Amino acid sequence: MAKVVRSVVIKQTLEYLKDRYIEEQARFDHFENKCSRFLTFVTVIIAALTAISGMKDGAIFHPKTNLSWLVLLLFLLGGFSILCSWGHALMAIRISECSVMPKSRATAEYLLDASEEQSLKHIYNCYVDTLEILSSQIEEKSKNLELAYGELTLSAWCLSSVAVLTIALEILK
Repeated sequence: MAKVVRSVVIKQTLEYLKDRYIEEQARFDHFENKCSRFLTFVTVIIAALTAISGMKDGAIFHPKTNLSWLVLLLFLLGGFSILCSWGHALMAIRISECSVMPKSRATAEYLLDASEEQSLKHIYNCYVDTLEILSSQIEEKSKNLELAYGELTLSAWCLSSVAVLTIALEILK
């Protein structure tokens, strides 16, 4: 009787772990998609920033007043921040492959040859090990994506300040 109850508990535990595995796989895919969209967005911003920097024969790079030096400094800081954001987005999208459950012939043959309890215990260990690795990979993606968002925010502040100051410089001419 105790063996039957233990078997039921193990099977329920495996169902629980299977559900968590499916959730973590979905979470991994969500982060991959978010990183991909973010990377595309930042790449477009970098291209636009490059084009804008060349306007008026690159006048931003030839400061003549203290205010124009501030504009250049903010532009460079904004550009550096956006490049860092791009780099962190790249790191987030490609830290490592998505961990999956063992799927080799050796594993399948072991499960066939082992007793029911050994098979269930092995599957349990596979789920737990894979979930730990997958969760760690997602956490790394999350950290890099968080850094990328922070750097994008800093860049936005710097570049919006550049826009405001550039307008002010044009008005003061």
